[in-house]
Order: sequence, then structure tokens, then C-alpha cells
Amino acid sequence: MRLLNPDLLQWWLVVPVLVASCAVHWRLRRAFRDHSTIHRRFAALSRRSTWKRDAGVLVVSVLAAAAIVAAIVRPQVLASVRVPDYDRQDLIVMLDRSASMRARDIAPSRFARATLELRNLIRRKPEGIDRIGLVGFADSSLVLSYLTADVDSLVFYLDWLDRDDSVLFGTNIGSALTSAMDVAGKDDRPTPKRFLLVSDGEDQGSELKEAVATLRNHGYRVDCIGIGSGQAVPIPLDESSYLQDDAGRRVTTTFNQSTLVQIAEATGGKYMRSTSGTELARALSDITGGDRQVRRWRISTEYRDLYPILLGAGALAVAALCILV
Repeated sequence: MRLLNPDLLQWWLVVPVLVASCAVHWRLRRAFRDHSTIHRRFAALSRRSTWKRDAGVLVVSVLAAAAIVAAIVRPQVLASVRVPDYDRQDLIVMLDRSASMRARDIAPSRFARATLELRNLIRRKPEGIDRIGLVGFADSSLVLSYLTADVDSLVFYLDWLDRDDSVLFGTNIGSALTSAMDVAGKDDRPTPKRFLLVSDGEDQGSELKEAVATLRNHGYRVDCIGIGSGQAVPIPLDESSYLQDDAGRRVTTTFNQSTLVQIAEATGGKYMRSTSGTELARALSDITGGDRQVRRWRISTEYRDLYPILLGAGALAVAALCILV
């Protein structure tokens, strides 16, 4: 056992002070009773002040004070716990950068919400995920980062994407899948690869069918997260203007999950949807943290705080004291 705040041990003096105060109180009350006559109206009340009740008050008071003092010195005990070691996997993320991802049906926008949650995922990398690669795509795809464990590097690219004001038209998911397979193929480690596609589902490319067949032949699994509401929403170009057609009418985009569902089903992956943005973090956690294989168990020792238990005991003692008093 160790104490995190040993300098507060002097507060244990509260206990003998409390005992001494109770002793003085009892002697004064006894002396008062010996020299005073108790009116019959107060006889019943006086009979409640027995030595057993006084002893109970003292015991409960000492317990409350001792528990609170013990809690503030922060005792910790060394405990052994079984910790799983998971098989390590590399994750390749494909992020849709097309103009439709700028839609604001999910605040602040589909794309901004996606990069925010991906940033959180990278910083709190789940057990079992080793390195992460990043591919951005619209009409064509771009490998932003090959597989790396450098969190700062990945966050840098996400920050760069957020600052990039370029409006990219078209969506070619097949090209993104091909680039992701290139990232996996150029890696010389035998770590299993898994793929994560984040998109609003629109696809205008011609490479998807062939790319999915190649993924399936290689045994790669693609998990898909669809982001977007079911309503038709305009596509912003900047803070004040929107994409318009030749007639001057606003062009709208509608979330389409069919392509993402087909990719997930064809490769044995999972599909999850985020309609408001709040589910995106949970979807990322469920997909990247699920299906982990425990390689072995190891014994780990760590210090655990006892103060929550002590504070609970102190609270119960104070409650009992209120009842007795």
C-alpha cells in the first residue's frame, strides 16, 4: 500500500480530539444531571440519553472522521489484473472528400464531423489497431498517409483536409478501394489489414465492381460508415453560396446507403450509419474495436485507489450519526 498525500496524515489528530471532546461532554452533562432536577415533562426525553446511545454516537463519529481522513490521504493498494493482448491489425481509412460531404445536414458538416471523429479515433487508438493509413477521395483518390503509428502525422493530414477549401466534384469509391489496396500491398509487415470507408454513399465511378471483386479475392474486409440524413440538402460552396445548376436552382444531395451496404456485404464487413453525427463516434468505436482476437492473457499489476470506498463508508457513518443525534 502507498499514500498519495502522506503530508495530510496529521489530520488523524481529529480522532483523539473528537474522543476527548465527547468525554468532556459526557462529564459535563453528568455533572449537570447530578446537580439539577429533571421535570417530569422531560423525563422521557432524558431517558433517551443513555450510555449506549452515547457510545453509539462516539463510535459512529470516530468511524466517519477516520473514513474521511483516510480518504484524503489517498491510500492505494497494489492489485494484479488479467489483461488481454489482442492480435494487432493495421487500419486503412478511406475518407470521402467530394462536394456532397460539405452538406450541413450534420453539424458543422458531414466532412467536418467525420474528420473530428477520426481525429478522436486516432488519438485514442483502440486495442488491437497497430498502424493507420489514410486515403482521401472524390472523383479520384489520393494516398495521404501510408501505414504509420505516428499520431501527429495523421492528425496533420486531417487538419490539412479541414483547411482545404477546394470543391471536389464526383465520387469514385472504386478508385479509393484500389488506392487502399495499394497501401496494403506496399507494406512489408505481415500484420492483417482491415479497411474502413467513410462516405455519404454517392458513387459515379466505373471501377467499383472490379475493386470489390479484387478485395474479396484477397480476403480483405471493408467496413463502411454512411454519414448523412435522409433528406435532400443543398451543397455549400462556401459560407454563403451553394452549388447551382444551369437554371440557377440549388443542387441538392441525398444520402444513399445502397453502395456502402453492397460493399460491406460483398467483403464480409459491417455497415453502420450516422444520421446526426452523434452516432459517428460510436460507429467508429464499434467497428474498429469489434471482432478483436485475444492472442494471450498477461498479468499486470497496478495501484488502485481506495478513497471511493472510504468516502462511501464515511457518508454512511454521517447518515447514521444524523439518525442517532
